[in-house]
Amino acid sequence: MATKVAATTIGPENWRNNTLKNIKLAQTVVHKSDKSNDVGRALDPLPHIRDVVASLSNEEVRRYTRDVRVVVAKLRESLLDTNEEIKCMTRGKESLEKALEHIRKDIKLNEQSQQIRTTRPNREKDHDGADDLLNAER
Repeated sequence: MATKVAATTIGPENWRNNTLKNIKLAQTVVHKSDKSNDVGRALDPLPHIRDVVASLSNEEVRRYTRDVRVVVAKLRESLLDTNEEIKCMTRGKESLEKALEHIRKDIKLNEQSQQIRTTRPNREKDHDGADDLLNAER
């Protein structure tokens, strides 16, 4: 034997009936809207064309983005190469500056040595090999 179970309700009966009526109304509105959209698509090809154009536009955006990423990667690689070249050039510049500093010291020492040799006593002022070496260093 089957016994009938009473339905449990929450809230007043009036509220329940209004809620069910609102739900059915919303379902009807959605159903009518769907039908209207279907009829519109059948009569007007523009929504279909819009979908196609949107799809094509998305493909174009993806292709463009992919190309931009390739360019960015090449630019980053170029930047790294340029930085390495700058480091190499900086090291070369520093070594040239150091060599130039040594040459300047040597020239100054040579000038000082020649100046000192001009102040030597008369008996030592005869031209000798040291004078030739100093002049050759110039």
